[in-house]
Formats: sequence, structure tokens, C-alpha cells
Amino acid sequence: MNDSTEKSSKLAKVLRSGGKWTLGILAVLFVAHVVWVNSGSNEWKLESEKDGIRVSSMKSPGYTLKKYKVEMRTESKLSDIVFYMSDLNTGYDVGASDIRRLEEVVSPPVFYAYDNYKLDLKPFGKLDVMIVNHYIQDPVTKKVTINVNAAPNKKPVDPNVKRVIHLSNNFTLTPLQTGGTDVELVSEMDLGLPYLMQNLVVPAVIHEEFGKMREMMKKDKYKNGKPAFITELHDDPKVAQAQS
Repeated sequence: MNDSTEKSSKLAKVLRSGGKWTLGILAVLFVAHVVWVNSGSNEWKLESEKDGIRVSSMKSPGYTLKKYKVEMRTESKLSDIVFYMSDLNTGYDVGASDIRRLEEVVSPPVFYAYDNYKLDLKPFGKLDVMIVNHYIQDPVTKKVTINVNAAPNKKPVDPNVKRVIHLSNNFTLTPLQTGGTDVELVSEMDLGLPYLMQNLVVPAVIHEEFGKMREMMKKDKYKNGKPAFITELHDDPKVAQAQS
């Protein structure tokens, strides 16, 4: 009986000790979370610069996820890049599935479309992405601005696939007088992953995807597919002469 009581007492001590450790770990994690949320400089900081692709990040106070900026110069024409980004078949080449265009309006120099697709984030499962794409070209500089935003309420939700609620990708395509195009992306999104994981993996993923885009645009299928709403810099002699 005494042995049993002694064993019970030891077990109780172990449980109390384990409970204290658990509470201590939770407290540390909570403090670390609060510190992270309230941190940030609202300034761009370089994450990587290689292969002609520059990736920067920004942390803002009050947010857990970082914002990213990507800059790349490509030899591709402005119209080729816009075709690559607006053509639905591109989605299949970059791993999307079940791609649908729900609505499209072309009124030069403006184009917008609502697109829906599935994205497989292995091993976390699929995401349902519903976006609105808005393209506009400056009639003077020929610069193209592309705003891609989540439009989660455009169509009913698939109960079996999580839908992306927050996504904002803003592209600026600047044609160069010497040929080629400067591409800049400012991106913020919530993929539903733990924020620590997303912040760690996104810079490498974005760099990889931009590298793929630059190589894919060299393929014949993405060349000379000029969208009706795009005018090349050299199609307008006055603009080309002004930038020379």
C-alpha cells in the first residue's frame, strides 16, 4: 500500500513538472508570436539576388506574413509577357488544374478577366483560387500594370477544397527602348500555411517561378501571340524616340 502511494506521488510530481514545462513552452511561443506580430520596419530588405532575379521582403507591424517584391529583366517582348500571363493554357504549364475563365472584357487599353483554378500545394493539399485580373497599358509610356486580386465571392465555394481569401499580386511591365522588358512584382498572399513556414519558403519559390517564366517565354508557343489590347513600344515611333 505504501509502495502504491509512493508511486502515485511520483507520478503526480512528474505530471506537475510536465505541465509546468508545457505551460512554459506555450508562454514562450506566445511571447515570440506577439513580438513577431509587432515587429517590422515597413522597408524592403534583400532576400536574394542571383540569376538576374532580385527578391526582397517587407515586414509590417501588425502582420504575420511578409510582403515580397521581385525584379527581373527579360529579353522577351512586352506583348509576349502579357500573352503568357493572360492565356489560360499557361496555367497548365505551371501546375494549375481545373482552369476556368468565368468572365472577360477587352476594351483597349484595359482588359480584365475572372479566372478560377486549383493549385496543389503538396503535401498540404489543394487550394481553390478565384481571382480577378486587371490589365491596363499607359498610352504614352506603353508600360503595363497588372493587378491580380482574390475574388473569393465570385462563385460558390467548393466545400472539399480550401479557397484562397487574401491574394494581391501587382505586376509592372516596363518595355525597354533597347529591347526586352523589366518585370516587377509586389506580392502579398495567405496560402493558409503556418506563417513561419510560408515566410521561410516563399522567397525561394518566387525566385524559382520567375526563373521558369523567363525560360518558358522563350518557347515558340509564347512568342508572337500578341494580345489585342497591347501596343509595343516600337509600334509608336514618338515614344521610342522620346526614350532614346
